[in-house]
Amino acid sequence: MALRSVSALLEKVGHAVWRADALAGAISTAGVVASGHHDLDAQLPGGGWPVGALCELLQEQGGQLEWRLLLPALRGLPHAVVLVAPPWVPYGPGLQAQGLSASALIWVQVQSLADRLWAAEQMLHSDGVSALLLWLPKVRSESLRRLHMAAHAHAKLLFVMRLAEAQTESSPAILRLLVQAHTADDLLHVQILKRRGPPLVSTLHLPARPAALAVLLAIHQAGTWNVNVLGRTAAVF
Repeated sequence: MALRSVSALLEKVGHAVWRADALAGAISTAGVVASGHHDLDAQLPGGGWPVGALCELLQEQGGQLEWRLLLPALRGLPHAVVLVAPPWVPYGPGLQAQGLSASALIWVQVQSLADRLWAAEQMLHSDGVSALLLWLPKVRSESLRRLHMAAHAHAKLLFVMRLAEAQTESSPAILRLLVQAHTADDLLHVQILKRRGPPLVSTLHLPARPAALAVLLAIHQAGTWNVNVLGRTAAVF
C-alpha cells in the first residue's frame, strides 16, 4: 500500500522531486547564471552557478584562480560585484580589459573574521548587488549558513573562497569546488566535491584564460603580468 501511495505521489509531483542518482535542476526559483565554461555548466545543477545559494571555491592559495573561473559569469551581471577582503588589491584596468567594468566593482577591505562576515551579510541585503565574493580564513559552519540564508533571501550569487584544507570540514554550501592550476599547462583543474547530484569522480579541465588573452600571452611568452598597486602586488590575468 505504501509503495502504491508513493508511486501515485510521484505521478503527480514527479517533476518537482529530485532523485539522488540524477543531477538536480536549478537549486532555487532564482535560477542560475551560466559559468561561461561549457564543460562546467554541464556538470552543475541547473546548468550554471546557483543564484541564492552559497558556493565554495577551495584552492591552495587565494587571489588568482577564482578570477579565472568566475570572470565569464561576473562580467554579464546587471548590478555591482562586491569583493570582501580579497588577498590582493583588485587591479581595475586588468579586470576591465576582460570585460568586467571597474565601475561595477565594490571593494570592501576589512581584516577580522567578524568584520568580514558582517560586511558580507550587509552587502547581500543590498538591492544594487548581483554577486558577492568573500575570502575567509577558518570559519564556523554556522556563520556560513547565515550567509547562505541571506543569499537565498535576497537572490544573490555568493562565492566564498577558502583554503583547500577546508574540504575536510562540514559546510552548508550546496556547491563546493576544488580549483587547481599546474605550470605544465594553461588550464584550470576543477574537482566538484559537492553538488546536488551523483558524485563526479573525474576532474574537469577548463581554459584558464579567454582565448584572445591566451593568444596575447603566448605572443609575449609571458605567464602572468604583475602590476604594483599601492605598494602591493595585484595579478593581472
